[in-house]
Amino acid sequence: MDSTFKSALRCLTACLLALPLLAQTAPPTSAASPLPDPSAYLERQFGTTFKLDPKLPPMFGDLDGDGNEDLVLVGTSSTPLLSQQQFRFKVADPYDSYYGTGDPKITSQFGLHFDGSSRCLLIVFGWRLPPEKSKVRVSKYVLINTPFETVSIVNLRLKKKNIQAVETIDRTSLHALVFWDGRRWRWSAQGMEGDDSLFKMPSQN
Repeated sequence: MDSTFKSALRCLTACLLALPLLAQTAPPTSAASPLPDPSAYLERQFGTTFKLDPKLPPMFGDLDGDGNEDLVLVGTSSTPLLSQQQFRFKVADPYDSYYGTGDPKITSQFGLHFDGSSRCLLIVFGWRLPPEKSKVRVSKYVLINTPFETVSIVNLRLKKKNIQAVETIDRTSLHALVFWDGRRWRWSAQGMEGDDSLFKMPSQN
């Protein structure tokens, strides 16, 4: 057999044997994020007085039970009330409301985060929907003073209706829920008298 032909045959055989290895080492294709630039989105929706907390990723769920996906971002701001009229959002303080003092004009002066971060939850109802020309209801909220180290979206059954809520865990390992009751945001903690029934949540299935 011609030596040139033999060399070509060996080269072809080596290439065929290498193909499975190349297929195994190829990097997997990651799914596109539903919110490619959370920081830019936050600035468009709430203004430059808020900065995204990069340690906590965006969360998605149906917090008001209307069937449309809602968005939860974690941000920081030392002046959360400053741009609420310009950007048409409402500031609420469900944590201090639970204890009887829920006026954000007063409680925005409180400092509940021991790291001095002034962290808040920024929520947009139906964030994928096109903007309406004239909105009747408020669809964007900034929730201040909720103490947490970690946050997640969980299922909740409220008033015979399945909704989703934000579960927080603070530095003392206290588990709490922040949820929309149809009219306002509420905060409730596990172990508080009369509140434990909220933690009997439906399964994810």
